[in-house]
Amino acid sequence: MSRESLADADMVSDEELTELLANAEGTTPEEIKRGTAELEIAPPEEATVVDVDG
Repeated sequence: MSRESLADADMVSDEELTELLANAEGTTPEEIKRGTAELEIAPPEEATVVDVDG
């Protein structure tokens, strides 16, 4: 099996990921979706770069 095939096999949909996260956190997919709606993620060009090695 090629690397691409393995990567495709490991992919999950947004819905599946939400369900997995909800199960891991002991909550519901609906609560996860509400929480993500409240997140504000800045575009990469506005991100702050942090040097963790220095």
